[in-house]
Amino acid sequence: MAFLRGDEDGSTDAERRAHIDRAIELAPDRARYHEVRAIFRIDHHDYAGAMSDLDTAITLEDRPYLRFLRGLTLCHRGEHARAVTDFDHAIAHQPDNTQFYRGRALALIAVGRPADALLDADRMIRDAPQWGEPYFVRGEALLALGRHADAILAYDEALRRRPDLVYAWRARADAEDER
Repeated sequence: MAFLRGDEDGSTDAERRAHIDRAIELAPDRARYHEVRAIFRIDHHDYAGAMSDLDTAITLEDRPYLRFLRGLTLCHRGEHARAVTDFDHAIAHQPDNTQFYRGRALALIAVGRPADALLDADRMIRDAPQWGEPYFVRGEALLALGRHADAILAYDEALRRRPDLVYAWRARADAEDER
């Protein structure tokens, strides 16, 4: 609890980290503690440490969200093929969780499977049409398929719904430059 409160009470990262480390020391079999520390490590770009915590958490309590987090961490490490496996597992066990499709779609693009990524983007749009992110993912897949004009339209839709998506603005500009 001290770790979680630290976000609000002005604790330093080092103080917060000491609290979660101590919690794990006292209860090393609590998957949730390893999950919390993994998220903290991801936020601080310590992907090797996050992988260690996620591997431990999955061994203790294999849940779809843990597989999703490990997939994201693998993507940060450039290990997209391994990430697809974790995203596939997460989706197989919790197919209604739309955020899982976003991670898998971006990993699929990275491994050269943009047509499959487009299917995930379309699924996200069907399930959450009000979000901007699915349209961004659709744009990325279309761009990878060489469909620049369609990608720009998808980015435009993402930005219409979420004008704060800086990465969609950048992707749109890049697509315009490539056209």
